[in-house]
Amino acid sequence: MSEEEPQHSNPEAGMHSPSSKKKQMLPIIIAVVVGVIVIAVGAYAGLHSKSKGSGSTSMYGNLPLGQNASPTPAPVNRDTSGLSGMPCDHPNRRPIGVMLAGDPINRPLSGFSTADMVFELPVLVSDVTRLTAVYQCGEAPEMGSVRSARHDYLYLLDGIDGIMAHWGGSYWALNMIAAGQFQTMNALQNPNNAFFRKDNLPAPYNGFTTYARLWDTLQKLGYRTETQFKGYDFKDDAPASDRPTGGTLTINWPGAFKVSYEYDSATNRYVRYWAGVKQVDGYDKKVIAPSVVAVMRATNTYMDGPGGYNNVAIEGTGDLTVYEDGKAITGKWTKDINNKKDPVHFLDAQGKPITFTRGQVWVTAVEPTISVTWTGK
Repeated sequence: MSEEEPQHSNPEAGMHSPSSKKKQMLPIIIAVVVGVIVIAVGAYAGLHSKSKGSGSTSMYGNLPLGQNASPTPAPVNRDTSGLSGMPCDHPNRRPIGVMLAGDPINRPLSGFSTADMVFELPVLVSDVTRLTAVYQCGEAPEMGSVRSARHDYLYLLDGIDGIMAHWGGSYWALNMIAAGQFQTMNALQNPNNAFFRKDNLPAPYNGFTTYARLWDTLQKLGYRTETQFKGYDFKDDAPASDRPTGGTLTINWPGAFKVSYEYDSATNRYVRYWAGVKQVDGYDKKVIAPSVVAVMRATNTYMDGPGGYNNVAIEGTGDLTVYEDGKAITGKWTKDINNKKDPVHFLDAQGKPITFTRGQVWVTAVEPTISVTWTGK
């Protein structure tokens, strides 16, 4: 006889029976069904919100976007530069601003004849000025001399979605750049050999670059190449019959930095003079003559911190006079102090944006103690 296994009493034996397995699976089946229902409801709500054309509408109503969920700006699609209104093959390129000297030893400076826009501000409380020439359609074969950046110019350039090219900078500007607040091309690192020195000038006045080098470097650094700034509004020149016969605009900065513009009715341009000398481009010898001169009134005060640098208050609001078509348009300028990417808005006396005359636009910030005069004819 064969022996059989003895039958032991096992309290867990009943758990492995068919009926017990069905009981065990029931909560899992219920959870799966509930999950499927929740997903289906969420998908329906998402599709329903999209059908209404609002990506921020859901089954819970309108929800605010998170702090890091800013919508991507719509692509700019212009057929003319948003800074000069001039046509070219690449009007939607991201602008490049080059920080240029204003010192007499550098004159005549190279690069101004092809700039779409120019910013001119004091870099000291003594009203020694420096300039940033901005290129979107224009492509200068030579720019120089290149000088150090200031934070005020960075604010202005960021407002038009520009990239700064510079040779070093002030304590404040370099700290902001190092913190990642602004994208720039710094000659002290000389990425892609974008900058070079010329032998006929002493340092630090002999630093130069070209548009081709900067544009190539901008791309190799991985910076965005298409502008997100929609640009200013432009119009054609006023008819010759509506233009005055002439006029003189004078900005009485001290000594060699004094500037005047002679309005030429025939060309509808403002021929620029520096300390009484007609300004020509150092490279192509063309006369510098913008179509628009915008004078922003802004204070110029000492900046706290090392270096003795100044602060030009180009954020906020102030008085404005725009000179175009031989006439003076008074109004206000504004720039959001909390949003560095907000451009300067040029508004007339009724608070409406001023439409610029097509051509180079020269923007200058002048403190209230410096006299500005316009003598029309």
